[in-house]
Amino acid sequence: MAGCKMMFVCCLLLTLLAMSHGRENPKVLTLSDDDVSHVCNPSRFMKLGLEMSKFVYCDSSLPYEVRAKDLVDRMTLAEKVQQMGNNAQGVARIGLPKYEWWSEALHGVSNVGPGTYFDDVVPGATSFPTVILTAASFNKSLWRNIGEVLLI
Repeated sequence: MAGCKMMFVCCLLLTLLAMSHGRENPKVLTLSDDDVSHVCNPSRFMKLGLEMSKFVYCDSSLPYEVRAKDLVDRMTLAEKVQQMGNNAQGVARIGLPKYEWWSEALHGVSNVGPGTYFDDVVPGATSFPTVILTAASFNKSLWRNIGEVLLI
């Protein structure tokens, strides 16, 4: 139980750190994030004033591991933490648009707004880790299991 409390405190401190330092160099994306179908789109990068060829994570000829490492290495700790919540903030300086994880429908159907409430309105719900966390596990069977649960 003490380990759980320590983990909670560490996560809380990490979140507070990210929130306090995450806006040091704010840069607003100049494009609408509503119509992003592919992060590494040359015209999108050009409109952001970025040269896509300088971003290894956009090179689809490279292995996923190399591309993922490049993307993660480019982000500060605060930027990484900001990608882990309900509304991922995006990182404009590297071309990563903001993203709302709720569009993945992994939390079930909700008409009570963002988040899962455990009270009289919604006593419980099926909930899974955010997409970035499940992807970071590199566990293909986990993804399959989540898909099977959602299909039931």
